[in-house]
Amino acid sequence: MASQVVEVPVSKAELFTKIYELAAAKARFIAITCKDLEDRFEVIYHFEEDLKVVNVKVEIGKDEVLPSITSIYPCAFLAENEIKDMFKVNFAGLSPDLQGRLLKTADATQTTLLKPAVGVQPPKFRLEARCGQQCPAGIDIPRYVRLIAEGKYVESFQTILEKAPFPAILGRVCFAPCEEGCRQAKNEQPIPIRLLKRFVADQVGVKKLKVERLKSTGKKVAIVGAGPAGLTAAYYLGLLGHEVTVFDEFPRPGGMMLSGIPEYRLPKKLMEAEIKARMEEAEVELKLGRKIESLDELLGGGYDAVFIAVGAHEGVKLGVEGEDHPKLLDCLQLLREVNLQGERPKIGRKVVVIGGGNSAIDAARVSRRLGAEDVTIFYRRTRKEMPATPREVEEAEAEGVKLEFLVAPTKVLPGESPAKMEFIRMKLGAPDASGRPRPEPVPGSEFTVEADVFIRAIGQVVTVPKGFNLKLDRRGRIEVNPETLETSRSGVFAGGDAVTGPASVAEAIGAGWKAASAIDRYLGGQGLKERELKEELTLRPSVEDVLELESIPVAMLPVEQRLKGFDEVELGYREKEAVQEAKRCWRCDWYE
Repeated sequence: MASQVVEVPVSKAELFTKIYELAAAKARFIAITCKDLEDRFEVIYHFEEDLKVVNVKVEIGKDEVLPSITSIYPCAFLAENEIKDMFKVNFAGLSPDLQGRLLKTADATQTTLLKPAVGVQPPKFRLEARCGQQCPAGIDIPRYVRLIAEGKYVESFQTILEKAPFPAILGRVCFAPCEEGCRQAKNEQPIPIRLLKRFVADQVGVKKLKVERLKSTGKKVAIVGAGPAGLTAAYYLGLLGHEVTVFDEFPRPGGMMLSGIPEYRLPKKLMEAEIKARMEEAEVELKLGRKIESLDELLGGGYDAVFIAVGAHEGVKLGVEGEDHPKLLDCLQLLREVNLQGERPKIGRKVVVIGGGNSAIDAARVSRRLGAEDVTIFYRRTRKEMPATPREVEEAEAEGVKLEFLVAPTKVLPGESPAKMEFIRMKLGAPDASGRPRPEPVPGSEFTVEADVFIRAIGQVVTVPKGFNLKLDRRGRIEVNPETLETSRSGVFAGGDAVTGPASVAEAIGAGWKAASAIDRYLGGQGLKERELKEELTLRPSVEDVLELESIPVAMLPVEQRLKGFDEVELGYREKEAVQEAKRCWRCDWYE
């Protein structure tokens, strides 16, 4: 049966919309062809959809730029590079752009990487591997993993520092979305990218390094917030030669890393030592215990630019009757008492945590360490929809935390000993704005739960001082130009949780890097150098060699020891283990 051919002419403005439609319909990309029509080009994108061939045609002038479709169909990069080389068609956003290396001429014989001539070896180049694409901080993951496999630990560490100044911290707390993109994840054995970052950081050591700091620019930058976004921006701005001062109301640096992440996941001495090392390298001044209420005192105090990275430090309330009950605790407040103030509050034998994110998991695991024997997490959806990292959920269960799904609170009842809360059973309905099924109450299914304390952990909100006089969105987050991160006030930039809402440490670090680059350009500089896919001579391991290597589980502190205190649970890899894990990488960023 012959395939049906469908011709779809579109304008350049309509091209992306049509390509998105084909991708949503799971159409298979075949090729791109081009016709030279003297004064213009006709570019034809060929797809296979079900039993028909779809040819999307677009005409452009010879001086026009065509948007690359590699952000939708990454496999199109070879075809786009070939069209660019053969017809000189310009593509915007082509990734990777091989810059004329695709088409080769030898002995008057043309050959391309798509159709190599006999005896001609195509050049070697790098692609953006899926792990790198999914890293919020933009780290060159394949390269640093490869360097670990080669025993080049300092070079690996320096590769991480190009985009993220805190490898020891990230190696412990990152949720590792990169590992979801790893080819080995298909075998449920992804490369432990996060733990390899921790390994190389521990090998190099948390210490001040010799780094190149550019000549002083004479420009001053104030940063409000000593969390991961603010500290990252401070580090790179300092290296670029600016005079940087970081202000924070907490007496110690770290922001939510300090107050919200428990010691068993992130030892605070190590965290503060790494922060101290990076800030000293960049000659950044920290002014802690100093709350900024108005930007006027900074902009009028000699600072040429300000970066706002105040985070999201206020917990979301349940919105139920009786919420002011003394036995209903706020997750962030509890974690702050334990992590920042070093307190060990008595919370009783039975604890119920309400929520399904990582903060809820942290609150439950902390409760076990504070002596609670019966700890249960109540979540309004199912395990599948929990936003918490699966790894953290599994560790909580290993420590005796129980999970109760499809339940939501309705009110807190009077009385304190024991405290009582009414819940209702839920069922899942149609997807909501987050794409997850919306929980709906089941009428008549109310029931009462007793506990010594209840802990709400359903999210955080941003609180921006009114004295900042910044334009906010309806959720109270700072509005910024998405390209430059500049706010409604000239010279004032913002990033991290204050802009996006609660996110990960890696995402905050990515925002800090982007802000540093934008602020440097605002101050007259060139900005930070974007990461390059550096070409190096290396041997790709054979499939057989990779398959012979087995994944090595990381050593963990035994459960009975964990609950005696707040010692770090993950013990990290030894050198031999880390090198073997790094050698399991497929090197799928290399084309040979």
